[in-house]
Amino acid sequence: MDGPTVLVLPLPTDLPGILTPVAERLTALTRNCGTAYAAAMDIEPEARVSRTGFLALMATAVEGSDPVTAEPPAGCCVHDTFFSVRRGLGDSSELLAAAILVSDVLVQEDLATGGSTLDPDPDNLLLGVTGFLTATLPQVAKPGPWQVGHPTDAAVRRWLVGHQRFFVMLQLLTVALRGLDREGVDPEEEQEAVRSFAWLCRSAAVSMRYAADFPPELYPEVRETMAPPAVNAGFSGLQTRDHLELVTWMRRLKRGGGLDRLAPASATAVHAAVQHLYEAHVWVCDRFGGAVEPSLLMAQAAQAAGERAESGVAAAQRLARQRLRHLTPTTST
Repeated sequence: MDGPTVLVLPLPTDLPGILTPVAERLTALTRNCGTAYAAAMDIEPEARVSRTGFLALMATAVEGSDPVTAEPPAGCCVHDTFFSVRRGLGDSSELLAAAILVSDVLVQEDLATGGSTLDPDPDNLLLGVTGFLTATLPQVAKPGPWQVGHPTDAAVRRWLVGHQRFFVMLQLLTVALRGLDREGVDPEEEQEAVRSFAWLCRSAAVSMRYAADFPPELYPEVRETMAPPAVNAGFSGLQTRDHLELVTWMRRLKRGGGLDRLAPASATAVHAAVQHLYEAHVWVCDRFGGAVEPSLLMAQAAQAAGERAESGVAAAQRLARQRLRHLTPTTST
């Protein structure tokens, strides 16, 4: 596992409309390779060999998926390539389930190698999604303190693996949000769907913080890797096709009337869950000097316009307000 592992994800437009098929495929995968998965998720030093073997096994499982080569909205393929993501065609639930397990193992290896600067995670939000979706006992990550031999390399890897994890979570959030946009759902089923969506939002927020889980003084060197000629000028998370799809479904939930069909308490819970997610984005921006410095995109846009750039934190807060309007019931506006 010396080089980055390519994470195979389905196109977000191909995702199922509810979480059930993803959970079923994930349950089947963990049943079929449960021993290998458990060994790979162990925290003992010798588990590294098991993780290497498990990743090779999962690579074989998805190698038959057809690759996607067409360029989608501007910059998405560049963004995928930078974060070692490949899009596959096939059973989207199967591909996403496999990606969850691969991401579990990559995060566990990264934590075992580099440690962590984050607060303890008693609810296991970072690595608990497999247990959450399969109703099994979750794996508990017990990283030590941040302690690495090559800090810059470790920070670059944390940024990569953390973003891969976040893309997995964005796809799960899209599926969960689509599951809320249905007619004829009884109150108990609605409450369970909202509970699942809110839990996944919390998990996604932790995965975003995990991507930034390295000393802030290392970020300038990480930021340098996201500049031309390696990527496009103004490289940005707005090129993340999984987030684009999630925002698309936020709009549909409101414009199609699905948000207003929810009970008031459910709509409030959905709004609060997404707000929590965007607050994590603001936290990451602030952690790396975004209260003063602009993002790569804002810096590039300001330079082109000959204007002063908006700070990263201000831009993140503005975008959060815009997105959250999609989750404000019509009756509240």
